[in-house]
Amino acid sequence: MKLYLALNEHGTHGDIALHTKLAVLSARKHSDLDIKMLYIGRRNEFTQWLEQHGVEILDQHLPYYDLIKRLSDEGKYNLSTVGHWLRTNVCLTTNDDYVFYSDIDILFLSNPIGLEQEPSYFMAAPEFKKDGWNYFNAGVMHINVRKFQETYNEFEKYIRKNIEEKTYQFHDQIAYNTFYRGKWEKLALEMNWKVYWGANKEAKILHFHGPKLGAINAILSGQWNWNNEHGRQIGSIFAQHISSYRYYIAFLLDYIDELSHHEREFIIDIHYRMSKDFDISRYKPDTTFMNFKMFPED
Repeated sequence: MKLYLALNEHGTHGDIALHTKLAVLSARKHSDLDIKMLYIGRRNEFTQWLEQHGVEILDQHLPYYDLIKRLSDEGKYNLSTVGHWLRTNVCLTTNDDYVFYSDIDILFLSNPIGLEQEPSYFMAAPEFKKDGWNYFNAGVMHINVRKFQETYNEFEKYIRKNIEEKTYQFHDQIAYNTFYRGKWEKLALEMNWKVYWGANKEAKILHFHGPKLGAINAILSGQWNWNNEHGRQIGSIFAQHISSYRYYIAFLLDYIDELSHHEREFIIDIHYRMSKDFDISRYKPDTTFMNFKMFPED
């Protein structure tokens, strides 16, 4: 089966690039998935690394890129979101019956068996809470390509309209949750296991949902900005589940030999500091936002 990832050139540097490398290396170790990268941007050293590790780069054109670019030029939207929206290109890129999609901030922990199922549209797991099926996380999806192809034109119209009208209040995950409400099926939690859900030997795909390595490093270094809503939320997830992050960061050490010297030292340093006592209580973490429900009923 094919695994589709998506990225624009903005994500070929920093911790997004590092997470992508870890996703690829772990997929190669634990699965026989055929990895494809949906990509917008110039080729560079990072895309060369992907190709050297068996990833096929598929240059893309996002059909509604001009809309996002115009709104970005007007200061109404963030152009860096293009990589997230690229997931909608999966059904435009392949005629396979079923494919697997994931965000780049995942780590394969074992072979993702269970993909032999045939979803009516797609399968997905909850966003924050393990029992929170009211609102799904689109970071890992098992997709029925033909059903997506049948609905794509209407989906794109819906996307264009809402990006234009709602701008910053509208993003790809909201689009999927609202447009396909009632049409998706439950994906096993182990296929999109969030780091903050705790140690789980049965987890197959680990998702660094929320705090990424760059944020973790900034928090541990005392350089994280807690003075805005996004900063407080990301910091609070880490602070209230630090033991889970300590447990899973150790898994990254399995892949450091295939990373650059800088990336290797970066992970080793985070792992070392995670092993030490870290008093984060002074930041008064609050994760009540994780009780979010998009719809009035499940």
